Amino acid sequence: MGMQPDSTGRLSPVPGYLSEQIHVMVALHPADNLPEVYEVAPVQQLDTVLHKSRASHFWPLISESHTNQVKEYPKLLDSSDMGPPEWSIIAQDIFDNYNRFDGFVVIMGTDTMAYCASAVSFMLENLGKPVIFTGSQVPIHRASSDARRNLLSSLRVAASLRVPEVCIFFEQVLLRANRSRKCDAGSFRAFDSPNFPALATLGLELRPRPDLFLRAPPPGRRLAVQGGMGARMVVVKMAPCFDVGALLRLATAGYETCRAVVLELYGTGNAPSADPRFHQALRAARSHGMVVVVTSQCARGSAVPGTYAVSQELERAGVIHALDMTTEATCAKLAYLFSKGVAEDQLARLMQTSLRGEVGPAPISLAAASPAASSPTPSPGAEPCP
Repeated sequence: MGMQPDSTGRLSPVPGYLSEQIHVMVALHPADNLPEVYEVAPVQQLDTVLHKSRASHFWPLISESHTNQVKEYPKLLDSSDMGPPEWSIIAQDIFDNYNRFDGFVVIMGTDTMAYCASAVSFMLENLGKPVIFTGSQVPIHRASSDARRNLLSSLRVAASLRVPEVCIFFEQVLLRANRSRKCDAGSFRAFDSPNFPALATLGLELRPRPDLFLRAPPPGRRLAVQGGMGARMVVVKMAPCFDVGALLRLATAGYETCRAVVLELYGTGNAPSADPRFHQALRAARSHGMVVVVTSQCARGSAVPGTYAVSQELERAGVIHALDMTTEATCAKLAYLFSKGVAEDQLARLMQTSLRGEVGPAPISLAAASPAASSPTPSPGAEPCP
């Protein structure tokens, strides 16, 4: 959002530029019930950590006095360079300021926003306030930019809507973060929530869906932040020309550094059965303690065990089906559960259990469904943190 062309004409983050633009934008809309910017705060207490970090700003909001504090980190990164260390900084910073403000807006690049926002949704336990991620497809210095609309709308949502969860707001739509993915690199409608409805839409007026919001934590449950998110996993996408030998080598030689493999398979989670090395690789991975999770390559629908005969060997190998979770949420949830020290015999159950509204109930497989059976409606509720 705050990028400008460098000497070669390529876009790169410019320190201080976006903060200046925020002051101007908010000042130009005094009648729109937006928070007033009163300070640009240096991040003194986190300088030793943040000087190595990220491309993100966030705005804590105080609705009673309509004030808005802008916090910009010393070094800005492209979102492609952000990972678990940066996710932890964002979550910890929100935790440290949680009792001072009513909502938070996080601005970052769009390429890994769904991963980051999904991870933060798990890391912030007992969240009772809105945390809104946003960004833009076109930098703010261009006349055609979507940055102003996304930013001002996110501020409005965070200041006025009591949605106790982490969300992504983009192109007038509020989405649950861990249900979202970047679906379009060339459109202002960059994000979609393929398996869950939008939490709110913004047109001439804000139209929320409070029936879809996660339940607020009960009184007395204080916010906690879970750090230590690891990155010891790989994501493998199956294709007809896939080198099965490479997967076998990973399973037999990579287990010392790789803790989990996320497989994006066909349709409802189907894999080739003709090459015995594929299932040999899965068995080898499991025997070495690696977790294997199956997601669908399809944007919509679920990875469901037992639907087709070719998937039976996956069940025998002990893989976990991610149901209707996105790959982004699957990776973030795995990292979160690993950081919690969850035992392996509990991992499959928790991966298929809604913790932050990231997954719906398992649909009935075609093989087991009766003519009258139908899939239940996903519940907006969430289970307690493990």
